Amino acid sequence: MTFRFERIGPVDNAEITLGDLTIIAGRNNTGKTYLVYALYGFLKQWEGWPGASVFFRRHARDPTHPVTALKLPKIAKALAELDRASVQVMPAVLADVRRRLVDQLARDFSAGALPAVFSTTSEALGDARVSVELNERDLEGESPAVEETAGLRAGRMTLHYNGHELAFAIDRGRATSTRDGSRMGFYLPGRKKEATSTRDGSRRILEGVMHHLLLRLFCCGFPRPFILSAERFGISLFYKELDFTKSQLVDLLQKMGRDDDRDSRTPFLLIDKNTSKYAQPIKDNIDYTRNIHDMQKEQSALAKNKLFNDVKNIMGGYYKASRDAISFRSKARGKRKFDIPLHLASSSARGLADLYFYLRHKAARGDLLIIDEPESHLDTGNQILLARILARFVRAGIKVLVTTHSDYLVKEINNLIMIGQLDNDSPALRGLKYANADQLTPSSVRAYVADGHKLAPATVDEFGIDMPVFDDTIDDINQVSRTLAAEVRARHNEA
Repeated sequence: MTFRFERIGPVDNAEITLGDLTIIAGRNNTGKTYLVYALYGFLKQWEGWPGASVFFRRHARDPTHPVTALKLPKIAKALAELDRASVQVMPAVLADVRRRLVDQLARDFSAGALPAVFSTTSEALGDARVSVELNERDLEGESPAVEETAGLRAGRMTLHYNGHELAFAIDRGRATSTRDGSRMGFYLPGRKKEATSTRDGSRRILEGVMHHLLLRLFCCGFPRPFILSAERFGISLFYKELDFTKSQLVDLLQKMGRDDDRDSRTPFLLIDKNTSKYAQPIKDNIDYTRNIHDMQKEQSALAKNKLFNDVKNIMGGYYKASRDAISFRSKARGKRKFDIPLHLASSSARGLADLYFYLRHKAARGDLLIIDEPESHLDTGNQILLARILARFVRAGIKVLVTTHSDYLVKEINNLIMIGQLDNDSPALRGLKYANADQLTPSSVRAYVADGHKLAPATVDEFGIDMPVFDDTIDDINQVSRTLAAEVRARHNEA
């Protein structure tokens, strides 16, 4: 799929088609972070889109719209009575519904949710817009079975599509008792004892769950995003202070109810004056760091790949989280052993802490890992090692999107692409310490240069990425160096 951005920050127009590894390079203040923040926000918020039910209900009986072919009113009625229903739907029809649905989703996101991603007003963003173009994809033969626990206490609903039949089913399971459950509409429709009004209310809930599952089916190609913002270095230092500020706000709100001047201190005024305005990716980074201790009970789907060991090796240490703090511990033993609070560790160690915990406890195939300037605070040698680590993520099934200023990172990615063209017993590879997992193919890499209020695609071939934004700068400084060296040499010869 291709994402289009219009008037996002300093970028007038940009188009990004994600590869397995996507690189956006460019000079400062060219809009790279704006673009990845907008993309992250869209991918993060689509599943909670409230417009899905509006979309399906509005078009369910419109004979000119492809949603009619899904026969949703009949499906809902059959589900209420028989707990299962299906309809024959050709892939071309679903593809048409998908295009229209995603287009409406992008319009709603641009108009309503995009300002919240940047923690600003719609007036400040103006007519900024994100849109999505879905590549033609034949659904035949695919079975994107979607299972979701329904928002009902009496069971769950599943959806399955096998290339020609769209099927819904309800597994009622064991119904749980509720306070006045019939009035609250928690029971699934179809029970004889329910009143008509309750049946209608429950049918409405049932349809909402159907719409949610259809949204997941039509957007099943969207990856789950995880972002490491450029502010990750400070978050590891100050997230406890942010918690303290949050508790102070709660205290102020409680105090407001007892103060004589409470009319002049509304909750909205207190929130505005006592909280910082962070973009959504930064807020999510803060929440992630805050919850690291609890997430240690989980194991990522890729834990067996031990990708976190690559971070451990590059830093010479690993990370542990307690309820009170995160610590950085050495791999080494004996006199060189250390165990220090993360805020005392180097900035490079702080910058990779969240990545380590993500790989160990959260990562899954198909994720989109977004890293804003991954080379920050890393020496040139570690930037080269990081390029190899990113390639290993790709080989493990994680999609990676990075913004970068690092010539070393791009040059090493070029090396990994060229290595992918050679046999393992190639003479050129003898003595070079590369693993099979370090290889990349040209088709797996997409690259872009942010410049002049736009995003230009960079050529990627068997020799790597053609990235003139770096090459021209290096050529210029080398030319200056040669000119000065010649002048200095001439003066010494004259003396």
